[in-house]
Amino acid sequence: MAPARNVVRSRLRWGGPRGWLMLLAVVIAGLCTLAAQGEADSGRPAGGTQLVAIEGLVRPLFALPSLSGPVQELERFRGKVVLVHFFAAWCEPCRDEMASLEQLQSRLDGRPFAIVCISVAETNGAVRRFFAGDPPLAILLDHDRSVARAWNIQTLPSTIVLDLGLKPRFMAEGDVDWARPDVMNMLMQLFTAASPG
Repeated sequence: MAPARNVVRSRLRWGGPRGWLMLLAVVIAGLCTLAAQGEADSGRPAGGTQLVAIEGLVRPLFALPSLSGPVQELERFRGKVVLVHFFAAWCEPCRDEMASLEQLQSRLDGRPFAIVCISVAETNGAVRRFFAGDPPLAILLDHDRSVARAWNIQTLPSTIVLDLGLKPRFMAEGDVDWARPDVMNMLMQLFTAASPG
């Protein structure tokens, strides 16, 4: 009788709907692992939010108060490649991305480049606590979400990359690793584009 019980237990584990679902889950997990490895091996990024090219998108210029006090106008950055980065203090991915943006600013030092970080719908105190000291980048304050709404920002973090003429060229909804080679190549292409006009 003991051998018959082992056969029955074996069939219960792998036979029937539960067994097939378990087997299917293992096969799908294996295929996903192979697909991810294939993407990494092909030179495409295996993770992180992608910058997506955008055409014909128009966004209004803005002027916002900065965390340090004076109002800053987007227009003053004409002639530079500009990352307009929307974030919030409660957004955990925003914290890591802020460090990545700071490193990007250092890498592109000496080029016509600027990062405009915009805190969305938060108090000055919340933004200061987010940085636990002096912010590494200039921070603008969109207290009433007027700029976020005008720029159709639905997700935080979100970034829109502007060319030398302040025309939107790329967008990312989610956090980006700004050190990735594909991202750096996209940004470098904007430096060699025709001058603003």
